[in-house]
Amino acid sequence: MSMLLVELAVVISTFIGLTIGCCCIYWVKVKPCPRRARWGRRLFILTLLSLGTVALVAAIMRADGLAPLGLLSGMLIVGMLWESPVVAPEDSSPL
Repeated sequence: MSMLLVELAVVISTFIGLTIGCCCIYWVKVKPCPRRARWGRRLFILTLLSLGTVALVAAIMRADGLAPLGLLSGMLIVGMLWESPVVAPEDSSPL
């Protein structure tokens, strides 16, 4: 019964981490507001720390849902650090 609760907690935290992590990436990358980007970075770090804590507990309990949790953490880091192309300002001066 205890393993079932651990597995359920790992799956739920994986989906919650995915949702919050994607929202943080959206705030940092898409919305160019400095205040929102700062809060997005802070919430992103908090999300990664909480996913790491859940992964540690899942590893101690030898849960099967540890692999998707680890992959999610890695993909969130890649998504945050991925460089998006910078839009060059249009030059309206005649040649």
